[in-house]
Amino acid sequence: MIVEDLDLDRTLSCGQVFRWRKEDGLWKGFMRNRPVTLRQNGCELDVSGDVTEEDVRRFFRTDDDLGLIFQDIMISSGDETVSMILNGNRGLRLVRQDPWECSASYILATFVHIPRIETMIGNVCRAYGEDLGNGSFSFPAPGRIAGDPEAARSCGLGFRCERFVEFARMVDGGEVDFDALREMEYERCVKELVSLPGIGEKVADCVSLFALDHLEAFPVDVWIKRSMKHLFGIEGSYKAVNARSRMLFGSYAGYAQEYIFLHTRNRAKALRR
Repeated sequence: MIVEDLDLDRTLSCGQVFRWRKEDGLWKGFMRNRPVTLRQNGCELDVSGDVTEEDVRRFFRTDDDLGLIFQDIMISSGDETVSMILNGNRGLRLVRQDPWECSASYILATFVHIPRIETMIGNVCRAYGEDLGNGSFSFPAPGRIAGDPEAARSCGLGFRCERFVEFARMVDGGEVDFDALREMEYERCVKELVSLPGIGEKVADCVSLFALDHLEAFPVDVWIKRSMKHLFGIEGSYKAVNARSRMLFGSYAGYAQEYIFLHTRNRAKALRR
């Protein structure tokens, strides 16, 4: 299939997903909880797995016009630095994740580095998920976790365990309505999310951006906080950096955030060489 304006390496290695790996030039991961293997050659994307072309296009948000998004961000910010960052990393796309898996994964991602996050998610999938063969396991439905909370204690989740299980129980019981959250205004969505167990400001913004189509969401971690201060003079509390960044970048602040994150990470890697 042909996909314009997509760079798999930039998209799948920028920290927005946790169950994708690159092996021998192939990206292996999951869409709709099914194993998928991807190979890219320019605009040609070879897809192996039990998914449709529509599944792939939905996951990579091919309905997002990067040219128009870049234009909107640059007009809103009026900053040449933004233009350099966007055009220098073109092809990075936000992905559209399953809300349950995304929110559960980011609850586990609290105050820990990516390798540990990946280990915890892998442990949860092996403890509760369906064996898909070749060492792959599905991400478990919330009811599996809610029905056997003791198994979570062997997954190495630390202080996150109780909150993770409680969140699964609430989702399984219908107390969390992801469709309604998607339809809400961004700020109300975040307010509802932070009222749930294990979800703070950053996790709420990540879930809003990566799973609920709120493209103005602007997650702030240590890297972004430093970058916004260094590049744009924006600093302060989480709320202050978030609000001023959304004002600067406009309706597609979430895209700007991911591009700034990738730009900053790549510069840090280059300096270490």
